[in-house]
Amino acid sequence: MKDLYLVDGYNVIFWRPDLFDRSDLESGRKKLMDLLQDFGAHNHVEVIIVFDGQGKSNKAKVEELADSFTVVFTPSRMTADSYIEKESYRRKEEYRHIFVVTSDGPEQVQVLGNGAYRVAVDDLMRALQEDKAVQNTFISHNNRKNLRSEIGRAIPLSVQEKLDKLRGR
Repeated sequence: MKDLYLVDGYNVIFWRPDLFDRSDLESGRKKLMDLLQDFGAHNHVEVIIVFDGQGKSNKAKVEELADSFTVVFTPSRMTADSYIEKESYRRKEEYRHIFVVTSDGPEQVQVLGNGAYRVAVDDLMRALQEDKAVQNTFISHNNRKNLRSEIGRAIPLSVQEKLDKLRGR
């Protein structure tokens, strides 16, 4: 079973103003979702990002954007913290590692009591950077091995030089 990351979305966005624009929360949410969806797919983990609810809804708005990637907007009277605490408690019998990403001290203490692991926002960001570096290394390594099959690579150098002379180079 995949490890589960429960992420307090606004806590991450407001903890790292250098990465996320606080004046445009929609773009901050989108950027965070993109980063975590990429991280989850490459590390074979399930990710649930929880944002504090907006509007007057009495139900949580749950959007499953991809396999093992879910975005939750809590009901109007529930904080992301309390949703994450309940979710970590509800899922503790699933026999998998549950990581709660937040830099909120009281929430960290609560989820530790539920048997989940706490991950500070800075630690998550470091993991995202390391994951991106691994991806870039993998891509550049494999791109060198899979060069396009061009006829110019198969022609002997002496023939290439004669063709260049004919072209006037």
